[in-house]
Amino acid sequence: MSETKEIIVFGDIKDAEIYLQQVKKNIHKKSFSDQIAFREEIKKRHDKKQIQMLLGRVEDMIDNKKATSHFTTAFFAILSFILGSTLNYGLGRATALSLTESDEGSAAGTIIMLVFYTAGLIWFVLSFVYSKRLKKLTGYKRLLQECLEEMPDKRHFRRRV
Repeated sequence: MSETKEIIVFGDIKDAEIYLQQVKKNIHKKSFSDQIAFREEIKKRHDKKQIQMLLGRVEDMIDNKKATSHFTTAFFAILSFILGSTLNYGLGRATALSLTESDEGSAAGTIIMLVFYTAGLIWFVLSFVYSKRLKKLTGYKRLLQECLEEMPDKRHFRRRV
């Protein structure tokens, strides 16, 4: 199968991040020579105004991503309330079970460890996904800024006589 890279018209772009990934995926992890090729491709496809628009959209995405990071804190506040209630209930049940059985406290320890590891795993996954996307967006932002710096200013025009 042959892959065809269809060039999207600037007016048809719906999401700047998806468009930039279609130009070159994971460019923030590539070598400088690949990043230079990416910048040349962007400069070839777009003029300065369009690159500024893409840069503005990427900056907005970064700001939105940073602004929504409080949801992680709120999630853990809710999670801690739920897990605290569950832990309180579970410890009450474990104490009741340990009084009736010879196994003292092993259920309580198991419940505490499961709660701890679950919360840690959720935190790790959320942090990893957040930092990965933020790193990608800041990489695209930097490359678009470099494109703008490399483009000549059109302040000097010839007068037609």
